[in-house]
Amino acid sequence: MLARKWAEEPPEHVPWRADGPKRRGGRRPLRTILVLAAVLAVVAFAAAPDRVYGWFSGSNTATADDPMVQPPVTGIATSVPSTAADRRNADPNRPTRTNPFAGSPAVNYADNEAGLTLPEVKSVPGYSAAEVTEALEVTRRLLIAGNLDREVLAGGRPTTFLGLLDPTDGAAARIENAVIANRSDGDNARSWLTRFDPKDVELVGRVVKVNGVMTYDTDREGTLTVHADFSFVYPVAKAGSGSGASVTRSVVRRMMETKVYRAPYQATVRGRVALGNVDADIANSSCTRLDGFVRPEFEDDLRGPSHAPATIDPYDRSKPIDADTDPGACPAVSRV
Repeated sequence: MLARKWAEEPPEHVPWRADGPKRRGGRRPLRTILVLAAVLAVVAFAAAPDRVYGWFSGSNTATADDPMVQPPVTGIATSVPSTAADRRNADPNRPTRTNPFAGSPAVNYADNEAGLTLPEVKSVPGYSAAEVTEALEVTRRLLIAGNLDREVLAGGRPTTFLGLLDPTDGAAARIENAVIANRSDGDNARSWLTRFDPKDVELVGRVVKVNGVMTYDTDREGTLTVHADFSFVYPVAKAGSGSGASVTRSVVRRMMETKVYRAPYQATVRGRVALGNVDADIANSSCTRLDGFVRPEFEDDLRGPSHAPATIDPYDRSKPIDADTDPGACPAVSRV
């Protein structure tokens, strides 16, 4: 439009002179200012029409296009609502797959075989220090084979455990029959071995926490007797469950005697031991499924409060097993 106008009516050239004569009237300077403003507007519109449009539309397009200019903050920042699983995993005292001993005194127990410590060795009447050492070491291997061997824990046959028992004693045959029969009446394999049903339960991680003591002496007949009293803490989850699945623990306390016989009895085979008294306390195992497996119960499966006649702490090792519990009772545990 300006180009056509200037072709028909060229603008008048006005020389600039600071000391020139004053022009008459006031219309010509105003027209010159308007022409210059129009030229600037045309140039600006050709370079950035959106920005020029924004000047007149009231929007701040220049600010929105500038990556260094941040929009104004409105409202209040909120966090993503947590799910029940998040709240459960956030509890520092609840066991998880990454921290299976959280909230348990077992966190300070030794790992696996390191917890099966042996006492200082001395000779006893009728047995040399070397014989005492061998009896202690065989008993330790027996505890490992029956409570820490991964195949046995997964329900396998306790080959090593049976191989450490004196074959003339008769205990090996009883235990093997109990494992095969897997029944609740008569001999129960849980009396000697810790085994989980692999169809239902899997161990979490590679660590079992162990705490206890081993001593030795001679009994009234003069037979070398080793006394073992150890607690094993097993973190477990349901077989095939995912990373966020519920994790719990079973605590197995075993009190076991082993003996090395001499005349007038039939001598124990060298490198093996005979079983004396054995006892076990298994915390967090079903009171209704009493087969040869430890069967932990998970919090997700429990319904309502427990109505057990008594409550025990499986980590309290100050008393003998079942000292305050009626035979056949199935007390609840205060913690696992």
